[in-house]
Amino acid sequence: MDNTTNQKPFKNLKNRKFTAYAALLSALALAVAIPVNLLASRLNIIWDMTPAKLYELSDTTKNYLANLDKQVDFYFLMDMDYLSTDDNSMALYYTLRQYADYDQINFIDFDPDQKPELVNELKEKGYSLSVGDMVMCCEDRSKHISGTSMYQYDVSYDDNNNRTVEAAYFTGENYITGAISAVASGKEASVYFLTGHGEKTLSGDYTTFNSNMKNQNYNAQELNLATESAIPEDTAMLILAAPKSDLTNDETRMINEYLDNGGNVCFLMSPNKDKIAYKNIESIMDSFGIHMDYDIVKETDSSRYVSGDPYTYQVSIVRADTENYNVDLTSELADMTDNGYYAFMSDSRSFYQYFGADDYSLEVGSLLQTVSTTDEYGDSSSTAVGEIYGGTDPTAEDITGYPLDLAMYSTSTSRNNAKILVMGNAEFIDDVNVSQDYMIIPVYLMLSAMSWMHDSELVLDMGIADKERDYDSMNLNSETAANTTMIIFIAVPVVIGLAGAGVWLKRRYS
Repeated sequence: MDNTTNQKPFKNLKNRKFTAYAALLSALALAVAIPVNLLASRLNIIWDMTPAKLYELSDTTKNYLANLDKQVDFYFLMDMDYLSTDDNSMALYYTLRQYADYDQINFIDFDPDQKPELVNELKEKGYSLSVGDMVMCCEDRSKHISGTSMYQYDVSYDDNNNRTVEAAYFTGENYITGAISAVASGKEASVYFLTGHGEKTLSGDYTTFNSNMKNQNYNAQELNLATESAIPEDTAMLILAAPKSDLTNDETRMINEYLDNGGNVCFLMSPNKDKIAYKNIESIMDSFGIHMDYDIVKETDSSRYVSGDPYTYQVSIVRADTENYNVDLTSELADMTDNGYYAFMSDSRSFYQYFGADDYSLEVGSLLQTVSTTDEYGDSSSTAVGEIYGGTDPTAEDITGYPLDLAMYSTSTSRNNAKILVMGNAEFIDDVNVSQDYMIIPVYLMLSAMSWMHDSELVLDMGIADKERDYDSMNLNSETAANTTMIIFIAVPVVIGLAGAGVWLKRRYS
């Protein structure tokens, strides 16, 4: 008896049943997957599979925010939708999203070009702001964080001085949580003006500037290191203003120890006609890649100096090279000069970048220069002259022909991101000059530099570790290991897939 006719309908029915089961399972998978994805999107659920938990807040931040009992306004000078399109900023994007989820954080992101009135309101707190910066406000206190401090890079240079990023770290969480804690707690930053070397004094020369500092939560005091065994632990920065004599060896040791722990020092080095050498002060500057000249700068072009005074002259703000460096202290001030404001400086000495053995750990930049012109070949020249003034070098010569640096900064990654600022004049912020219109830009520069030093290091270090921007990896030590790995992870799944397809085809047409 031939059963072919009877078996074929049975097989077709069986195939239809398998097909129906497969369709049903697919529908069930979609029915589960779609709501789960929608729910995860609605609840902002993040599965962070990176080794350093790059996209997730640390327990330190979570615990702090959970117990925060004050409302903090968190202004972010960038639209979050725009930030989400930058693949290199995903750690910052997801971090900010999680801060915004807390009820105590009033997160306000905005495009600065669309809300200039809000930018001006924040600038009135004394900050020089750029796109990507953040400002925290609580009660009458505020805190500024530069957007450039969110990431730190380990870089190297080849023989042609080409720059290569060896490693990238997300540092933003420690800064942001620390800033929130600073404004919520009301703790002030201690700024110490050093005494004992004939310096200008806080009480006698800088009373107006001291008031400006108080408005930005700085508690300024005087400090004589001759009576101390170490720099006070609460020191946010040291300021040395127009010393008439050098630091002692013990003072230099204490300052270097402070810098080794990530400290901040401002050197306001007015010209000194006395025949002395600041050997210890120079040694600190040199370790940061900056060398000081014993001169006083004179402008020889009468169109660039105040009538009858060639030692009070127009200067240029140096725009930050944000493509190659992290620090930007001058963009806003440079915009002011582009819009008709003039910057002046008087009775200043000059500095220059000093190339030493530890250059790779330093980021050194110029902030103020004498006005220069550029020829058709791209070479710059200046009519200002650095005249010999004081010092002990009998072979010193006047400096001519090229732009002179009047203010510079440096950061040392090998010293826990210690920072120094050097300026060739200490009188521009004293009670006589600080309110003069022609000194507005240098004064703003000083406040901006202090904010960079203090706010980038933060009043309160929350101890949140930097997160390296890396992913799980596999090291293969030989070609055999590489081939074996390829077989396991590529060939085997392909073979299994082909076998499965063969089984399905056989059952389908059997």
